[in-house]
Amino acid sequence: MRRLAPYAVAIGGVTGITGAIALIASLAAVPGLSVLYLLLVLWLGARWGRGPAVAGSFAAFLLYDFFFVPPVGTFSVRGPGELLELVVLLAVALVTSQLAGSLRRTQARAESLAGESRALYELAAAGLRSSDTSEVLLMLSLRATELRGVGRFALVAVDSGQPSVLAGGELTVGELKQAAWSHEHDRGVGIAVRGGSVKPVRTHPGATEPAYLPLGSGVAVIGIDAAEAEPDGLRMLAALIGLADLLLDRRRAALEAERARGLESSDRLKTAILSSLSHELKSPIASLRTGLTALAAPQAGLQADQRELLVDLDGQTTRLDRMVGDLLALSRLEAGLPLDKGPYDFADLVAGATRQLRAELAANQLVIELAEDLPPVEVDEVQAGRVLANLLENAHEWAPPGGVIEVGAAPQGAMLEAWVENEGPAIAAADLDHVFDTFWTRRARGSGLGLAICKRVVEAHEGTIRVEIRRRGPRFIFTFPLANVPAVPVS
Repeated sequence: MRRLAPYAVAIGGVTGITGAIALIASLAAVPGLSVLYLLLVLWLGARWGRGPAVAGSFAAFLLYDFFFVPPVGTFSVRGPGELLELVVLLAVALVTSQLAGSLRRTQARAESLAGESRALYELAAAGLRSSDTSEVLLMLSLRATELRGVGRFALVAVDSGQPSVLAGGELTVGELKQAAWSHEHDRGVGIAVRGGSVKPVRTHPGATEPAYLPLGSGVAVIGIDAAEAEPDGLRMLAALIGLADLLLDRRRAALEAERARGLESSDRLKTAILSSLSHELKSPIASLRTGLTALAAPQAGLQADQRELLVDLDGQTTRLDRMVGDLLALSRLEAGLPLDKGPYDFADLVAGATRQLRAELAANQLVIELAEDLPPVEVDEVQAGRVLANLLENAHEWAPPGGVIEVGAAPQGAMLEAWVENEGPAIAAADLDHVFDTFWTRRARGSGLGLAICKRVVEAHEGTIRVEIRRRGPRFIFTFPLANVPAVPVS
């Protein structure tokens, strides 16, 4: 009945205008009264569109022919003049109805777009104002279910492969698994967005399962009836999905920033603790080493086996002192303290590191391949020496007795590429990505700090460090920047 009402108004309006024309014609001869029909047709087209306006046009054509075109009372036409008048009336009425209907559709489309824009603006503004995206996502979900044909609209966030519902009601375990699969494979199920509009895609008719559309940081789970959905509603749904995608990305960025702040606070606390412990342990260890050295002297009068025990204790204390030094160095590097750089001869740095480890390296064949004309490097003397010492100590730990340890270097552009290689077992492929991690070690008694410090020192000098597996063993390759001025003697 609601659909037929405009047509009833059209017929009734034409009938009324016919009576009015008849009344006016009985009182006076007024030409051009048929234009009254055109006014009605124009109003019908603007009010209800083309259908009622066309119906009114044909009704006006027939009634005007029957009542006012001679011979009156019949649908026949006496002459070409009367026929032309009727044809012009019908043509003008049809064109007027078409224009009015087109105007109405354009106006309705403009009002629909304005409504969509207003709704999207309100949701976007709410999202920008609110620090909690969950509330805005809930509003967005409710707005989507107000669209014709959309019975369900849920938003699922996928964090580290785990789906969780943020808005739109609960999902079953199977639906959550399907959402996780859709996001992992970046593949929509039962739905697609093309040309700024949602396109329902069903593999078989009558399907009642929800559709899944993967987004950047989650999945939209939508229950949509393609038969009831309207084109404007599908466009609005696509816009809401786009806004949901942006809000989910904003939520993920906020979570990642929060995690980063937590990790940064944890790193600062760890660095502070390491620095404090290192400083507190330095003095007692130094006193212990002094006492052990004094006891090991001949004047102490100890037996040979007692002096041997003291030498072993002194070695363990030296190892502990080196570990504490590594902790202190690591804390300073992670704190970002500036380096005391200067131009140094790389051969002098190698000589200093080998002197420091001469007792350990005596059990190996040390091969040093350095050209005499190597340019100086721009480094922090202490930290660069620590890199060499740590790499040499690591090589000694893994080289067999009498095994070869090779140190070499060669200029590569603006950098000096150096390496430390040793005979020994290869590093497993699965461990190559972890050898420079803090506290990671392959040794039962290792601290896991030496190589981590090497990496941080090299990177602080804007260099790189990596490990390659050669035929006889691993080779650690690192770079230092070349200096533009002559080298200074190593202290």
